[in-house]
Amino acid sequence: MSSSNIEESTIGRSESHKFLHLVIYLLFFFGPLTGNVILVLFHTLSEEFSVSISAIQVAIPAFMFPFAITQLFSGAISDIKGRFPVLFIGLILFGIAMLIATLSISLELYIIANVLGGIGFGFINPVLISLMTDITNPPDIPKKMGYLGASANLGVGIGPLIASQMINIGWRSIYILFILITIFGFIYIISAKRPPQKVPKESGIQLLFSQLSVEIRRVVVVMMVFSAFLLSHTYLAINIWTSKILSGLSPIIDESVVGLILGLAGIGAAITGFLTGITIKKKGILIPIIIGSILLFISLTIILTIGDITQEDVFVFLAIGWIFAGLAGGILFPALTYYSQILSPERRGALAGLLTAGYFIGIALVPYTLAPMSDLFGITGIYFSILLISLLFVFILALLYVFAKRVKN
Repeated sequence: MSSSNIEESTIGRSESHKFLHLVIYLLFFFGPLTGNVILVLFHTLSEEFSVSISAIQVAIPAFMFPFAITQLFSGAISDIKGRFPVLFIGLILFGIAMLIATLSISLELYIIANVLGGIGFGFINPVLISLMTDITNPPDIPKKMGYLGASANLGVGIGPLIASQMINIGWRSIYILFILITIFGFIYIISAKRPPQKVPKESGIQLLFSQLSVEIRRVVVVMMVFSAFLLSHTYLAINIWTSKILSGLSPIIDESVVGLILGLAGIGAAITGFLTGITIKKKGILIPIIIGSILLFISLTIILTIGDITQEDVFVFLAIGWIFAGLAGGILFPALTYYSQILSPERRGALAGLLTAGYFIGIALVPYTLAPMSDLFGITGIYFSILLISLLFVFILALLYVFAKRVKN
């Protein structure tokens, strides 16, 4: 083959991967978007299904628990069977789930849709992380993880913002949009040229558990997963509990206003996630860890200073604190995602799955682990609990930094 043909072939693969990058970003944005629209649908769905807002809240763990548990295995399966077959299964299940959600006439049917949707996207989420690493040059991996984090955090914020505006059309229109995006992803996965991937010659359930067993016995991996679990109880716990409290104030505080604040926080998180990837590549991971931790504590200081967040005259300060929390999450989540791709390159799918499983199990538990504090001390008790968890998170993150540095060396 002539040198010109080789160059053309390389350019062709590069262009193909460029579009694949865009599809990965879209789908990674899509997951948090679908999981977080519920934050502005509490009031609407409670009226639609004639149930309390607390009953609608069950939809969060109904999605998050299956989503998290599936990821414990889906990343490792993609190491063994390949990324695209796992994505294929996930998109089919998720598409069916969105159709059920669209047609839901009762809370029970809506919950079933969320459970199936969680399983479906559980097959997708960690595979996207490892697939991105597969098609990225090693020096650019930190930057790409930052971009993925930006996409996810944009979905966290933009999801409620989009939903809050589409409510005017009808809440079912939100899920119709999700079906269309799923169909696009499905068609692309079928037709796209698959990048090369080394997979083991052996396969089967024994190899799957062997791969996972090797990783979960490593202290540095346990710290990474625990850090992800704790992270979900910091900035995302602020999102979930603040949204719940403010939804109970409707129509005093309109759901579209809550969606706007979440959107601004998501956009801010996307920007900091983008910058985090570049910073890790050029300066290392310590600087983002420090900055993200500082922003998290600034957020909690502002919110705790407010006291009663249900008063209209403190809403601006609450919004500022909320946005700072988003900025912190935009930095800290990509940092942890980066660790999942460098600690064990030959099992990066398994590590991505373990990381995201810990993270989303935490999200699923947030309404329950913090509920006793809400019952005893109200929303201030919730925020104080988040402050204590944040201190533990930063401590474990510091240990992760030290242990991971030893692994790399």
